[in-house]
Amino acid sequence: MSRLEVAGLRAFGSFLTVGTGYAAVVEPTETLQALQLSGLAGACSAATWAGFRGVDGLVTWKHRKEWVWPLHVVLRDMLGLPEGTAPSAYLSVPQGYQDMDGDVIRLDLPGNWSSPELARQIAQLVITKLGLQDVKPSVRLQGTKRHIVFVQSPRAPQKVMFSDAEVRARVEKAGASAPFLGLSHRDVAVCIDLDDESPHLLFSAAPGAGKSVLARALASQVLHHGGITIIIDFKKTSHTWAFGLPNVLYVRSVRDAHDVLVSLAEEGNRRMQISEDNVYRQMRDEKPLEMGARILLIVEEANTMRKRLTKWWSKNKPEGDKSKESPAVEGLGEVLFMGRSQRMHAFMVGQSLTAQTVGGPEMREAFTARILARYTQNAWRMLVPEVSPIPKASRHSGRVQVVLAGQAHETQVLFMTDEEARGWATSGIVTKAPAVYELGHGDTLISGHTHASDLEERVVSDADGTRHLRAVETPHAPETPAGIGLSEAAQTVCAGISGPANPGVTTSQEKRDLMALRNARGRDPQFPDHTELKGREKLYDPRDLEVWARNRISAIEEEETSTGTE
Repeated sequence: MSRLEVAGLRAFGSFLTVGTGYAAVVEPTETLQALQLSGLAGACSAATWAGFRGVDGLVTWKHRKEWVWPLHVVLRDMLGLPEGTAPSAYLSVPQGYQDMDGDVIRLDLPGNWSSPELARQIAQLVITKLGLQDVKPSVRLQGTKRHIVFVQSPRAPQKVMFSDAEVRARVEKAGASAPFLGLSHRDVAVCIDLDDESPHLLFSAAPGAGKSVLARALASQVLHHGGITIIIDFKKTSHTWAFGLPNVLYVRSVRDAHDVLVSLAEEGNRRMQISEDNVYRQMRDEKPLEMGARILLIVEEANTMRKRLTKWWSKNKPEGDKSKESPAVEGLGEVLFMGRSQRMHAFMVGQSLTAQTVGGPEMREAFTARILARYTQNAWRMLVPEVSPIPKASRHSGRVQVVLAGQAHETQVLFMTDEEARGWATSGIVTKAPAVYELGHGDTLISGHTHASDLEERVVSDADGTRHLRAVETPHAPETPAGIGLSEAAQTVCAGISGPANPGVTTSQEKRDLMALRNARGRDPQFPDHTELKGREKLYDPRDLEVWARNRISAIEEEETSTGTE
């Protein structure tokens, strides 16, 4: 505090004391009341200030304990400082330095310091201990104020908004296999090529760190280029932007999650067969078979998925089956092992993605690209031990570390509103996602293209009379059950309806179910579309209604209670 500020405070205090004394002589009653009100206001202000200082002091103490003090202990001996020297006497490490630009950290050296080599060693030590990224130490060894200043290069922007014209242009420029994830230092675009760099992504972060934001940005870009997204979300409402989209399969129930993962493994095997067939087709200069649409599997809160699948399997596996591991977990493992060439990708999201969470150490190794936010040092060492020093985790929303090929890239992730994500997901090539009951039965493909079981080798003849084997598609017509109206559905299929039908008799419960179905049709964006019209009545596929009833948000608690799921 400067002398002028001290003099001003003293003058103000003297004026307040003299004024209060004069007022007490002239108007003692009013002065007493004014003093009481002032005292109450002062007490409230003091309590507020004390609370603020207490919280700020706690944060400051944690910052000093975790970052400043360990660095000070090492520097004190290297610099030859006397015992009892406080870190603040020569070292300036502000809170939030990981989000600052320019001159961020300053280290004052003793006046007789003259060794450039030791100064460089000290600079490297500071960079390692504080987890600095993209900094340039500036060493001054002349004059009386010798020091090292660490200059931080321009950091990632505070926000990366899809509504920004420049950001949108980057999204439009990104390829189908390399979606735009965000911006790093110096506004460098961060993209991960799902075909060439990493087929699967792992995102470990604490709540509120932007996991769903990044998943939304990634999925909308995959959908825009004609892909299909399957979302397994036991939290039920993590991706409201995807409700009702034709190219998204949204799964909330454990039963359907099990069926989807098993079917994905079957789809992967089908695509592997096509890859093998295409090798021989290329040798014969024949047109390759289509692999199918790109598939992105998003698993929200993957920490709980394996446990829920295991519990469900233990209660619902066929009689006599003694296997403990759910085939859905094995199916996920097959997807992770084969994803690159089959254009099948997994985006696993969780708070602590241990090896057990994703099915084992070998499965976790399939995630060559890993994203972390608001991580602990233990989480960093567990997931990316090859990257050192450990950068300090940022508290800024949407700020992550994208680790690929042994390098960490601080990134501000792309933010899309729900409306922007829906618009982008449906503005390009829209590939209809299958229903759960269409998976793994050979009648309808997850990709909408030719199924491996629909291909057979036949002897064919070319124009020159040459005879050889060729894969030929055989016609296949899936059977579709007859449509039903809402009245019949209220008796037999939906609203928790698995009970026996009572044709011709309408009970009060069925009337309530019918009214609930009509309301859901108008309000729920995930209510299935009708398949045909019978006069003025809309008819629905009963399988669509069953899946909707099983996965509607209000039904999840009932399922978890019946299966004993936590």
